[in-house]
Amino acid sequence: MIRVLVAGSSAVVRSVLKEIILKTAKLEWVGEAASYGALKDGLSQQNPDIVISDKNLFDSERPSTLSDYSHTTQVPAIIYYTPDAKPYFTPQNIKFVEMPEFINFSTSKISEYAEYLEQLIMDVKCSVVFGNHPSALNSSLNEDGSVSQALQVVSKNYKGRKFKAVLVGVSTGGPGALLEFLKGIGKNFPLPIIITQHIDSFFDKNLITWLGSESTIPVHLAENNVRPLPGHVYFAPSDVHITFVAYPENTFNIILNHDAPVNFLRPSVDKMFESAARVLGADCIAVVLTGMGADGAKECLHLKQIGAYTITQDKASSVIYGMPKAAYEMGGSCEVLPLNQIPQRLWSLV
Repeated sequence: MIRVLVAGSSAVVRSVLKEIILKTAKLEWVGEAASYGALKDGLSQQNPDIVISDKNLFDSERPSTLSDYSHTTQVPAIIYYTPDAKPYFTPQNIKFVEMPEFINFSTSKISEYAEYLEQLIMDVKCSVVFGNHPSALNSSLNEDGSVSQALQVVSKNYKGRKFKAVLVGVSTGGPGALLEFLKGIGKNFPLPIIITQHIDSFFDKNLITWLGSESTIPVHLAENNVRPLPGHVYFAPSDVHITFVAYPENTFNIILNHDAPVNFLRPSVDKMFESAARVLGADCIAVVLTGMGADGAKECLHLKQIGAYTITQDKASSVIYGMPKAAYEMGGSCEVLPLNQIPQRLWSLV
């Protein structure tokens, strides 16, 4: 359970947030504070894992209070702001979110927002303290990294295929899932692994550093016109699409692309898969892991149709079964697997 302290200048907002948190499965409401002084007391007395507050609570104290908070505590926070008070800085341990109209929330809206808030908190928490990511609760990996279940036999159409890359799309719950995924892959994997993860700009370098330190695979923030190396992992930078360009001798390079967002997303999994379909064709493996929404679903189907091998994570091992579900229900999945079996399948394919 993630312990949540609610602090806010509005009693109505605090009350609605408490009701929302009490409807979640992974969040625990530990108390509330109506002022910055009460918040500081709550931090020491309640020992929360995360704070939810509003920008006005900090601004009413003095203009620099929010900056002081971000520099004097390691407890991450979600800070709501009104449109007329949009923040212009992004400290590492704070996630700014526009304030919804909590006062108008119906019972059904509260339940709907409870799921969203739970995933938002999990993402913020894992972005600041990656090693404590709640997705570990859903993992079915053995402690030694082994897999107890046997995989089904792959169709003979994929036997002996000279795959060129593994492409991974992931969003909510990604950091914890990716760590388990990369630990399962291990050293000396014969293909490059290229990942599009939806993550804020001030977290992407932290994520890469953390994954590189916790796994045995070299992990990089992708650079423009780089030829990816086997056994290395390349992440799409924040707010930049990853695409590809073909080169002679059956190779390809990563191209960083600043085209418009696709369905409000940049980087976009669909954009990466679409480019892979043009450049790599059937000679790639596409994996869709945990995440909200449907990014990657349409182009995952396209890749499957042209002969690529596509894998979607199953519901039980997903932090949120959105992206993999959309790809599966659209018909884009060659195989549905729990997280712990995906690395084993990739090794069997290559």
